[in-house]
Amino acid sequence: MEEQVSSRRHEWRIALAASAPVMLGYIVLGLGYGLYTHNLGFSWWVPTLMALTIYGGSVEFVIANMLTQAFNPLTVPVITLVVGFRQFFYSIAMLGK
Repeated sequence: MEEQVSSRRHEWRIALAASAPVMLGYIVLGLGYGLYTHNLGFSWWVPTLMALTIYGGSVEFVIANMLTQAFNPLTVPVITLVVGFRQFFYSIAMLGK
């Protein structure tokens, strides 16, 4: 039993070491996004809600700026598709792997 607990701790340490740079990147991006939306005049809960509901992180920055302008319902899905379409090109590069 003790060996199993020790093995799990070792696995958690490896996983934490491998994912720490990504987590730190998300923290920096999240802080930047929060400061950006705060400077646009939004309350603290608006970027939190947007981060929970918008899939593409880059789109969050665009949508935050669009919310400060006149609303055009066709612009939002078009820009979301254009910004998110880069993922398609990333996936093409990974086809061989």
